[in-house]
Amino acid sequence: MSVMPSCLLLNYGDRHSFRVMSVSTVSMSRAEPVINTPVPFPIRMLRRLNPVIMAILRSPLHGLLSRNLLVLTYEGRTTGLRRTLPLSYVALDAHVYLCTRTAFWWRNLRNGKPVELRLRGRRTIATPTVLDPASSEALDGLREFLTANAKTGEMLYQVRAGSDGRPMEDDLRREVLRSVVVRLEIAPA
Repeated sequence: MSVMPSCLLLNYGDRHSFRVMSVSTVSMSRAEPVINTPVPFPIRMLRRLNPVIMAILRSPLHGLLSRNLLVLTYEGRTTGLRRTLPLSYVALDAHVYLCTRTAFWWRNLRNGKPVELRLRGRRTIATPTVLDPASSEALDGLREFLTANAKTGEMLYQVRAGSDGRPMEDDLRREVLRSVVVRLEIAPA
């Protein structure tokens, strides 16, 4: 998907800087998600706290946040620079899933090069795979991610919760095609 200026997006992945970026949908392609919605204010505010969140996740106090957040460190595909950011995650079976609709960090994971994680207080290595949005695994990953992060589902993914608290299937099937789901395979210790 190609993108051109239109709506405000803050801090899409740099460690300590806040970049202002504008994006909107120009053409449809399976290769990239639809990024045409403004990032809600609560998400922008959380992104401003990234340095504080990462400090907590790396400290003995990580238990306050590490049930839902991890620290991802990867190498930039064009710059070769190491980038670090906190992300929401969900564990499903033996894998960890990351989902995004408004950020671009996932582009650096397409080559499958191992990344470093700070997961539940421990440093580990993982191999990323950016999933095909039409796959059942991407749908399952997004379903679990939005079940664990219901407010994110409402704010970013336009996925309503049903009466049972689970994401509505019609909304999920629409949004998975507009999203990026990344599977992380944790290396054995």
